[in-house]
Amino acid sequence: MRFTYVVLLLLSLPLFAQEWQQQRIDASSNPNEWITKTNQWINQYDQNRQFEKLALAYALQSEAYRYSGNETKLIETVKEGLRFAKLADSNIASALLRINQTWYHLQRGQLQQANASVIYAIEHAKASGNEDLFIEAEILHAQVMQNAGDIAQALEILEELNRDANSSIPKLQVEFHSLIGIIYTDVGAYDIAIEHTKDALEISKQHLGQWDVSVLQYNLARIYQQAGTFPKAKEHFEKALAISHEIDDELGVAYAMFRLGTLELEEQHYERAIENFEQALPQFKAAGAHPMEAETRLSKISVYLATKQLKSAKQELQAATSLINTLDSQELSQRIESQWSLYYEQTEQFQQALEHYKRSVDEMKAVQKSRQDKQVQEILVRLEIKEQETTNQLLQKENQLQQLALQEQKTSYYLLVWIIISAILLVVVISAFLIQQWRAHKNFAALALKDDLTQAPNRRAIVQRCKNELEQSHTQNRSLALAVIDFDYFKSINDKFGHDAGDHVLQRFAEVAEDSLREQDGFGRLGGEEWLLLFLDASKEDAERIFNRLQEGLNSDPIEGVPEDYQITFSMGFTEAQSGDSFDDLYKRADDVLYEAKKSGRQRLVIA
Repeated sequence: MRFTYVVLLLLSLPLFAQEWQQQRIDASSNPNEWITKTNQWINQYDQNRQFEKLALAYALQSEAYRYSGNETKLIETVKEGLRFAKLADSNIASALLRINQTWYHLQRGQLQQANASVIYAIEHAKASGNEDLFIEAEILHAQVMQNAGDIAQALEILEELNRDANSSIPKLQVEFHSLIGIIYTDVGAYDIAIEHTKDALEISKQHLGQWDVSVLQYNLARIYQQAGTFPKAKEHFEKALAISHEIDDELGVAYAMFRLGTLELEEQHYERAIENFEQALPQFKAAGAHPMEAETRLSKISVYLATKQLKSAKQELQAATSLINTLDSQELSQRIESQWSLYYEQTEQFQQALEHYKRSVDEMKAVQKSRQDKQVQEILVRLEIKEQETTNQLLQKENQLQQLALQEQKTSYYLLVWIIISAILLVVVISAFLIQQWRAHKNFAALALKDDLTQAPNRRAIVQRCKNELEQSHTQNRSLALAVIDFDYFKSINDKFGHDAGDHVLQRFAEVAEDSLREQDGFGRLGGEEWLLLFLDASKEDAERIFNRLQEGLNSDPIEGVPEDYQITFSMGFTEAQSGDSFDDLYKRADDVLYEAKKSGRQRLVIA
């Protein structure tokens, strides 16, 4: 990409739209100062009802919270800022807030939410007419794709930017080169990755703040680490650590400490490795950085297994398993299964070791299916060969142990034959798992749990969750309620304004439900214009409030393709679970009262 640097205005006056790029850079260098400053602006603009400036102040404050590592305040600020951005119809503020919301979700490994946020960011950036903001959102979209393992899509986005877009903003130059470096690192092209990352680092040193410099030092160290150049990796991790200490970036300190710990682990300095991991882990937990918390626990397990501390290893394995089960990461799932396999191997429980190894192979298959890039496939083929070698080693160790037991106990010839046949069958079963990786791509796609149009959970996903939660509510004596929603006269929307308009209505409802419902609740599209909602600890008294909040949110902003004065309504049937209810009982009861709502005039709630 051809970039030309243009000097921007320095900050001297209160917040104005033409200055926000420079102010973001300043906020990265002095986040605490900017949190205080934006609080003053927020109070001033709120009193004067200057909603656009208020939304921009919230956007800038969310950026400062991101640089300070205060993730809880970040997401609170984003939500409040989006409210005023809607009131002001400010596309710039909306795009900036959505960008920070995307980083928040990426930090937690919430890839579906990150993808939804970045799509909104792109739409608002495009509508704003600001080319630089649009480029930034597209680069972030590529980052989301890279995190999701879709390297081909990430490269396609970056190549299109490289061909069609130019920016004078140093921050975008840094993000572009940095992401290119990360992608080339993923495919093992370390020399090219280092070149791009060094370019990004130099631009950061000249034009950006210390926070950006620390991130680039960290990224460069990661490439050297993966390339096996540990002295260089340690040098740059220590530089990142020093800068993070200097700017009081506790999360940055945790990242650097963790990576320095992994270097100590590679060099078998186990005590120093554990010390680093123990310092990093509390900060990852406090910040809600769940993928990094999982990474740290996996590294601790490696230390405990290497030093034969099997009791500690088992405790950490159990904690890591509970955490990873809440994350949408096949790679982490594969690694924890592999660690369990190693644990059982060390405790000479070879049957359990092989069972967990087969599960790790299943997870690796899923990872392989999600990656289409040819270079990545070649890497994964090499990993597959390594896995087969490991499988053979496990089988060999099991046979050796069994043969030793036979010699000591002078067991019969028939038992020996049985062991050999069992070992052969195990090899055949595990080989079959590896061979099947090239098959059933269409079947895998059919099992997806999200609706293609709205990106909300689909029928399969929401029904399964309802069944699981209902079963738990019976055992935990917890209240649960279901609601079925159906749009009123939806066919007339499609007939009058076109099916695209109908699609936009459904997409808006998914967005409103995501913003309006609590994290513990759930929703999904059953099909057509019908939706299923799940509520935990919600009573009949809450039903009307939920109904009104969703109805108000649906019509709070114009919907593309639908006239602004056209009121969109829906009807809702609500019911609480009773002792002994099955899902089908509960759903039928909610659906029956939905029918009553439709029959009695629509745009209303009926409670069973």
